Parts: sequence; C-alpha cells; structure tokens
Amino acid sequence: MGDVSPTAADLRTVTPADESVDEVGLTLLEMTRDARGMQDKDETLRLLRQLAVALRRLFSPFCEVVIHDFADFEHSIVCIEGSVTNRHVGGAATDLLLAKASQGDTDEDLYNYLTTLPGGRLMKSCTVFLRDEGGDAYGAFCVNFDMTAFVGMSKVMVSFVATEERSDVVETFSNDIEDTIHTILADTLHETGQTLPLTGRDEKVELIARLAEKGVFQVKKSVSILADQLGLSRATVYNYLREVRMTNSSNQRLDDQ
Repeated sequence: MGDVSPTAADLRTVTPADESVDEVGLTLLEMTRDARGMQDKDETLRLLRQLAVALRRLFSPFCEVVIHDFADFEHSIVCIEGSVTNRHVGGAATDLLLAKASQGDTDEDLYNYLTTLPGGRLMKSCTVFLRDEGGDAYGAFCVNFDMTAFVGMSKVMVSFVATEERSDVVETFSNDIEDTIHTILADTLHETGQTLPLTGRDEKVELIARLAEKGVFQVKKSVSILADQLGLSRATVYNYLREVRMTNSSNQRLDDQ
C-alpha cells in the first residue's frame, strides 16, 4: 500500500465539520462571556440592594432609593427602599429614564437635581446609570430625598437669624472693663490710622476726645487704665480730658447763641 499520510494541502483544507466545531466554540465563548456579564450584573445589583437599605435606614423617612432594570421599562423597578414617591417593585420607569435610554444619553450621571412631588413637595434626586463592560446602560440607581420640611425650616431659620444691616453698631462682651476699654482704644486707633506710642500733643488730645465721645470716661478707672495703655501719667490724661471738655463746652455755648 502507498503512503496515506495527509499532505500540507490536506491540512489546509477546512471541512464543514471543522466549521461547525468553530461555530460551537464561538457560541460557547459568547455564552461564557454572557454568563460572566450576568454574574457581574447580579453581583452589582446585590451590592446596590445593600446600599439602598443602608441609605434608607440612615435618612428615613425622607430618603427613597430605587433600582431600575432597563430590560423591561414597563416594570423596571426591581428594588425600592423608602416610600417618598409611593411606588413599588414592578413599577414603571420614569419619563426621564425613558428619554435618556431611548436617546442613548446615559454616559453622564445626574446629581442633585430638583424635582417636584404632588402637593407641592420638593425633592432633590440623583440618578447613576449602571453600565456593562461595553458602556451600555442596563439600569439605574436612583436616590430621592424629600426636602420639603427642610426648606420650610430653612425659611424659618433665615427669618430667625436675620439682623438689621447696620455696620455702625459694634459691641464687645467681657467681664473685665479693662478689656472693654482696650478694645475701644484699639478700634479708635484703627479709625484714625494711628499707632502707639503717639508722639504729638494734638494727636493725644484728639484721641482723648474720641474716647470721651465713646463714653470711656464714664468708667471710674478709665483714666488709670488709659494712662497705662498710652504710656502717660494720670495727670496728663486728666489735663487732656479737661481741655477736651472745655473745648466742647465753649462750642456748645457758641451753638446756643
């Protein structure tokens, strides 16, 4: 008998049986990938269900968490924790989800947007799209927060903490009068652009005059306190104060004439 070993040409020949084997292999590979994808989706949904419970229990009764499966938009809600929107498992997708999915506009998630509820209630929401390895959205994880009560509280608090717009009113609180006088002195120096120690007599008299206008010398110990802080003797402070009062008295008499 002759040699029946296959030639190179025979080895290069692909039979229908070989093609069938290849098709089966590709099919099995696709099924494996699909199964792996389903496992990934199932694992993702399992984790999101846990997260939904955690968020609801943390922010109840104001928070609602909804998981949608885009395989059936008519019954897309596969998990819901909370009852802000009064929906249930098996409920339909929202108009927003339908529009985004139909337009393929699911590349960007939506955060902290305002929505409204029946009766004028206000809600802020987030929508995170669930995407497969190819980037196609197969569902959504949504968080809804009813902030109606907080908006009302915010309005009350704004009204409660409102004050008159008066920049000319300043008040210092202290148990020690020396601290109060020191604050008044510091503010007065800042107003006049002066710094200690003062060198000119006129500057010192002007400072005493301003302090007198602010009521500093109604305090019995004010002269002693200011003398220490200004580096002057008590007698000098008294002399400046006497001069200020005499000038004020003369100006008053002129105004009365």
